[in-house]
Amino acid sequence: MHAVSRVLVAALAVAGGVAFAAGPAKPAAAAESAAARVHAQDIADLFRDACVGAKADPEAVADWALVNGFVTDSPASREVAAAIRKRGETGNVFSRPGGRETLLLISTTAPSNCIVMGLGTVDGPRLRGRMEIQASDWPGVKVQPEPSRGMDYDQDGPHRSVSYLGVAGPDRYRLTVVSPLGIARGTAIMGMSVEPR
Repeated sequence: MHAVSRVLVAALAVAGGVAFAAGPAKPAAAAESAAARVHAQDIADLFRDACVGAKADPEAVADWALVNGFVTDSPASREVAAAIRKRGETGNVFSRPGGRETLLLISTTAPSNCIVMGLGTVDGPRLRGRMEIQASDWPGVKVQPEPSRGMDYDQDGPHRSVSYLGVAGPDRYRLTVVSPLGIARGTAIMGMSVEPR
């Protein structure tokens, strides 16, 4: 099992009870649809800035998070951090201050992983499109898509997972996006892991 997948499973295991009551998608009103697109873009921007920019280096991710005002003492970040520790991994879970826990920034070590987890209603196709753009526009890294697969989490409804493999010199990176099939309330994740060659 890939390293980022293990962290994703731990994060998904606690996400349903952390910040929302998940359920199947309902028809979205125009305002909810617009908010879901903005949330997808927010997830993608945070992933680009904190994870891709740092190439998942845990110290660089932590520095970025602290410089940009993220905190580790929110209820959601504490709960996800506890789940990660329970799995025997080390790292940090950051959230925005002031109870704005719709985004979590997760960074683990051995191996290095950087994950942005969005909680709430998100535009899944838009988020997958943002990952495709980031993967194709990554300077100095040759990226190849891997087969996508559908998943159905009991708490979140149907999701799609798409992975990309990036190589730069001796370094190998796995980029993964997991998001609802459409516009839905659920867990959305963009993750990056550094893998041995």
